[in-house]
Amino acid sequence: MRLQTSLRLKRILQASLMMLAMVVSAPNYAETENDISEPEVIIKQTDSKKISEYYVNGILVEIKVEPKNAPTYYLIPAENGQMLRTDESQLLIPTWKILEW
Repeated sequence: MRLQTSLRLKRILQASLMMLAMVVSAPNYAETENDISEPEVIIKQTDSKKISEYYVNGILVEIKVEPKNAPTYYLIPAENGQMLRTDESQLLIPTWKILEW
């Protein structure tokens, strides 16, 4: 009886240690490559316009075009390999206005 209890305790202890090791070694998902909270932005400036390319995990997700004498527009990649033009951004990036005048 004492031997069975000792073996049970040993197995419970081993299982507990294994679960603890799994929890401790689990990746922190907020810091992995899949974090899409902030895209990488590449800005290109010419005399007539400013182009901002937005990449998430190395994939182009949006291009913002700001012409000097025209309204801003966005280009979004479509499934067929072409770009769709829109007047509003499709990126969901948290932004706050602190001051405006």
